[in-house]
Amino acid sequence: MPGFFEQLFGSKPQNRRLPTMLPEQQSALQGFFSNNIDQSPLYGAGAGYLQGLLNNSPESRADFEAPYLNQFRQQILPGIAERFAGLGTGSGALNSSAFNQMAIQAGSSLQNSLAQLRQQIMMQALPQAMSYAQQPYSNLFAALNARPFENVHTPGTPGLFGSAAPGLGSGLGNLLMNRWGGWGGF
Repeated sequence: MPGFFEQLFGSKPQNRRLPTMLPEQQSALQGFFSNNIDQSPLYGAGAGYLQGLLNNSPESRADFEAPYLNQFRQQILPGIAERFAGLGTGSGALNSSAFNQMAIQAGSSLQNSLAQLRQQIMMQALPQAMSYAQQPYSNLFAALNARPFENVHTPGTPGLFGSAAPGLGSGLGNLLMNRWGGWGGF
C-alpha cells in the first residue's frame, strides 16, 4: 500500500531483481556447476558399455560371442549329434562326413548370425553413444540458460496531483478561452 506522499505526488519507476527459483533449486544449479556428469560412476559405466559395443577389437567380439558360442556347444551341437546318433548306425554316424558337414554348416550359420547381430547392435548403439557423448554439454547449456533471477520493471504512478494536473490544466484553459474569447481578448 503506497504511503500518503506517494498517493499525492506519485512514485518513480523501479527495477527489481526477483528470484525465479526456490533456494533448493538455486543450490542444485550451483552444485551442477561444481559436479560434472561425466565424473559420475553411472555415467562412466554407461559410456564404457557403449564403447564396448562400438569397439570392434577381438576382445570385444569374444566377449559378445561367448554366451552364444556356449549355447551352441551345450545345446545345438548335442542336438545335431542326437539326430545322427538316432539314425541307428551307432557312433559311426557321429564320425561321418554328413555329421561334420552339418556341424560346420551350423557353426558357419552361427558366425554369420552373430556378425549380423553385432552389426545391428552397433548401428543401434551409435546414435545412443552420440547422444550420450553430447549429454554433458546439453546439460551445461541448459544450466547456462537457466534464469535464477528475473528483472522486473514496475512503472511509476502519477499520484493525485500528477493525474489531476492535465485535467485541471485543460479545464482552466477552456475556462479562460470561454471567458475572454481566446487569445485576442487579452
